[in-house]
Amino acid sequence: MLTGGADEWNVVTSGVPAEIRSLAEALRLAMIHLGRQVRRHDPAELSIAQVSGLASVVHHGPLGVGRLAELESLPSSAATRLTDKLEAAGLVVRRATPGDRRGVQVAATEAGVALLARYAQAGHAWLADRLVLLSESDRRVLERAVVVLRTLASDHPGAAPTAGEGSRPTEELKA
Repeated sequence: MLTGGADEWNVVTSGVPAEIRSLAEALRLAMIHLGRQVRRHDPAELSIAQVSGLASVVHHGPLGVGRLAELESLPSSAATRLTDKLEAAGLVVRRATPGDRRGVQVAATEAGVALLARYAQAGHAWLADRLVLLSESDRRVLERAVVVLRTLASDHPGAAPTAGEGSRPTEELKA
């Protein structure tokens, strides 16, 4: 983790060409600013960590707290606290794991699914309103950028994306 500033950044990236360092800085700042803008339009009920945890439960659940910790890159104790907060808000429930009397799974409630849908709708609407203002050419660049960013965020950032990965965002925008 960088804590020092520009000099430390240059030491850590000394083997990286200057144009790549510059791109990394510009990309990171753009993502931060875009993320802030999208979050300003989110309902205010939950923290970013809670929204992310709820999304993991909705999209991957029911799941154990250990699996939630893996998906969210959290220590088990933090995933337990996150689950406690989501459960207290009525967004998830804990239930016994079928076939394992000691196991517990976390599942989303209807309220949790609905709240996550409201978050997604708010962010999607804001982005769609902005994307409409761009040229067709710029939207095509962003479609390709989505594929590249997903690959960059994956466990295999140098891997080639699979065919058709860029088509989904456009379909979602038309909906």
